[in-house]
Amino acid sequence: MSSRTSYALAVGLLLLAAVLRMWTLSALPPGLHDEEITDIRVAETARQGIIEVFYDLGGGEGRESLYHILLAAITSFTGRGLLGYQIVSVWAGLLTLALLYVLAARLFGPLAGVSALALLVVNLWTTLLSRSIGREMLLPLLVTGILLTLARVFGVFRRVRPHPPPTTPFAALGLLLGLGFYVHPVHFLLVLASMAFIVYMVRARRRVSRRALGYLGFSLLVMIIFATPYLISSLRLPQLSGAGRLLGDYTIPQNPPLRAIGESLSGLFFSGDSDPAHNLPGRPLFDLVSGALLLVGALVALRNWRQPRYFLPVIFTLVLSPAAILALNTPDFRAMTGLLPPLALFFGLGVSTLYYSLPAASRRLMAAGLVALLAFNLLWLGRDLFQFWPNLEAVQTVYHSRIGQLARYLDTTADDLPTLICDTPATPGAGLSSTDLLLLMMNRKQAPLRYADCGTGLVLMDGGARQQIVFADPQMLHGMHPYLRRWIEYGVLLDQPGLPASAVVEINVERELADTIGRFITTAPVGYAPEAPGASGAATAPIRFGGNITFLGYEREPTEMYVPGGILTFITYWRADGPIPPNLRLFTHVLSDPASIAAQTDTISVNVGSLHNRDVLIQVTFVPLPTSIPGGIYNVSIGAYDATNNVRMGVLDDEQQRGTRLFVGQISVARR
Repeated sequence: MSSRTSYALAVGLLLLAAVLRMWTLSALPPGLHDEEITDIRVAETARQGIIEVFYDLGGGEGRESLYHILLAAITSFTGRGLLGYQIVSVWAGLLTLALLYVLAARLFGPLAGVSALALLVVNLWTTLLSRSIGREMLLPLLVTGILLTLARVFGVFRRVRPHPPPTTPFAALGLLLGLGFYVHPVHFLLVLASMAFIVYMVRARRRVSRRALGYLGFSLLVMIIFATPYLISSLRLPQLSGAGRLLGDYTIPQNPPLRAIGESLSGLFFSGDSDPAHNLPGRPLFDLVSGALLLVGALVALRNWRQPRYFLPVIFTLVLSPAAILALNTPDFRAMTGLLPPLALFFGLGVSTLYYSLPAASRRLMAAGLVALLAFNLLWLGRDLFQFWPNLEAVQTVYHSRIGQLARYLDTTADDLPTLICDTPATPGAGLSSTDLLLLMMNRKQAPLRYADCGTGLVLMDGGARQQIVFADPQMLHGMHPYLRRWIEYGVLLDQPGLPASAVVEINVERELADTIGRFITTAPVGYAPEAPGASGAATAPIRFGGNITFLGYEREPTEMYVPGGILTFITYWRADGPIPPNLRLFTHVLSDPASIAAQTDTISVNVGSLHNRDVLIQVTFVPLPTSIPGGIYNVSIGAYDATNNVRMGVLDDEQQRGTRLFVGQISVARR
């Protein structure tokens, strides 16, 4: 195969790789899995200017920082949505493929370069890597870069140039070996493999010149300079260091070495990784024919190990293998990621060796077979990647696909249709809520969304005009207070392709809301507090408060009689008339006399900072009555205050303040 032909084929394969990695990128994978969420959160920490060598994830787990710093920097331009985070991996994956072609072609010839490239272009795991968010995507790029610079430094290409190499490859080698520490713990093995190859070259029969040795010293100096902060941090925080995490999860009783080796080899050609985040469970990393060609190449390389260009992939495979074999759960494709470039080199070498060992008449037949093998793997990849894998229930669970579908839906609708996100706030220390995940996956970060815990609160936007209500948590629709659910029943539950069940309701209740508020004039009497300037007396809703909120009226349970230990349920309506204090709280007091509080609840069920003018908040408040409360008649008062300074909002009457609370009826408590 001529170089011109191989270049043309390589360009075509790279274009195919770009299509496979970018086709429906925003929808496949269907969301984010927990490891990706962790990497994004670390990247957001870096974006805030908090730069660490290791980021502490808790529980003694650390994570190197270079990938996350790069992710934060690049997504400042590409956008911080799901697509912006993924495109970094797409670029890294395509660059890895391009460098792999150059490396394989220069080591073993043009046919080997095209073959090695083709193997990874149509490989499911490498394709998923390029669509995922995670530092593992940088490992194949790092390994390929180090292999290429080592080959360039020592001139071990198939056609050796007569003049000595320039200093640039030596500087690049030192830079890669130094920065790699900040990518992944596997880099310790990469440095070990590089040192082993350097020793091999120095001791080879073809002695390395003094000039080249001097350049190697320069490479090591560059590596040490870049690795010094890592070393210092490792000494200061040994529990977070990559050296301790490299094989820290492996235990011999749980996975004996011989069994681990067998399972890893089986994962390459037979059983595959069972983790749905990494693979279609049961699918091997390579098909059997490709596996056979790979083994041929490995045997050829072992047989010719005295030649540096063959020894280079051999030593890297041997040194990197423990990280893959001694993983916690084998076979583990993520642990095998660093082995992908040398395995692809063996495949290219195997194809090239067999092809050129055949008589000229048989080469066309083998070429046709290789094209058929590529077509088979392409169809296999397309079927599994776009049909079977994303539809697995396990995949949809680990990738939070419901949230991913809602994020894509909101990216296209939230700018045109007012949207309320209903969800239960996350418990402190319990991780991200469904709404947090939704915002993480959305590409349109500036969409004008409102947020509420719809179990006890609801926002009717723009006076009840047309809006959509999104239930990030599938249980929220059924967990709403019955009073609030009656408003939802005025709407239509959307059922369309790409939307999960019970996820979006579209409502338009402008007329019903106006009728309800109008009814409060006669059914919900309101009075000013006794201490209010101008004395107590009847007040007529709507009643303005300070802080740009207006009280519209209230509803309460039909019963007038309560018992000690019971719960008073009180429902109030409020309207936003401008910017509202972000820490606003609404209080409901049960009063034994105008100055004595017998029971109270302070609450708010919406993110008031997201409210716009004319948005109406319906707040359901539960006030537990003490078991020791005496029987009698109790007044109920309501109001609002800023939790930042505990200053109550004034009640306004024609711009004059009339106290800081309103009286809204009475309840009776009877002891049994």
